Amino acid sequence: MYDYIVTDLGNAAVFSPFADRVFAFPLQQMHIPHARCLLVSGNEDTKTVAKELGMGVLQWEGELKEADLLPHLAWLDPVVTAAHQLFLFDMGNVVVRNITMLGKIARAWKLDRNEFLTDYLHYEFPLMEGEFSSSQYWAHVHQVFGVKVEGDPFYDCFNPIFNEEIVSLVKALRKAGKRVVCASNTIDPHWRILSDMGALSLFDTVYASHEMHLTKPSQAFFQYILEKEGVKAEDAYFIDDNEENISRARSMGISSLLYADRSGRSAELRIAEAFAGIL
Repeated sequence: MYDYIVTDLGNAAVFSPFADRVFAFPLQQMHIPHARCLLVSGNEDTKTVAKELGMGVLQWEGELKEADLLPHLAWLDPVVTAAHQLFLFDMGNVVVRNITMLGKIARAWKLDRNEFLTDYLHYEFPLMEGEFSSSQYWAHVHQVFGVKVEGDPFYDCFNPIFNEEIVSLVKALRKAGKRVVCASNTIDPHWRILSDMGALSLFDTVYASHEMHLTKPSQAFFQYILEKEGVKAEDAYFIDDNEENISRARSMGISSLLYADRSGRSAELRIAEAFAGIL
């Protein structure tokens, strides 16, 4: 997702709602990081230059529409309306904070941090999809790093705490008669801790990647939940801290809020503005 649109298409009407964040290519505003810019162009040479600068490049077919842009705009949070009947909340860094653990594990078991993090990333999605167990991973660590790990560091080093702002929002939505579910990429040791601390009981039901054998940002993850809930995409609202997850949900027609400090707006302000009319 991006904070600005950069284009050589001129003042096309499709850009009108976002005029304060649209700039001509080549970009003259030196204070704007290229990595936070989305190029919109039909010129292949321009696309090549933009990619070399580190910009994102929008791909679309036919006439450019606002719907082509929306999934990629980090500053845009749709306002909640009465039409939204199903609310999906991510768990980590949204409902709970203090979820980082890999650095703790590396220190506890005297593993080279960079090597360990690089190795873990190869197994992150198999773990979250329930295709690879934590015991299998620690056996792998023993084989690769020569470190025999006792217990389950994924469990022992995971110490989440509630984000009271979001907890209050979840409770308020349920009190208002809305259906509220958790939609989380997670692993079994973390899910057990979250259950024990009462995080799962906040929701009408929960959808966990390791039980679904599906992960965000796949379309299948969201489609599974929509079908289980019997809700159309346009009647759902999704809150997550990951830009890629938000982009995918928006591309499916799900109203989605990026719960993160982006584009000069805090996560707290985003929530307050988006939910002001319903709570």
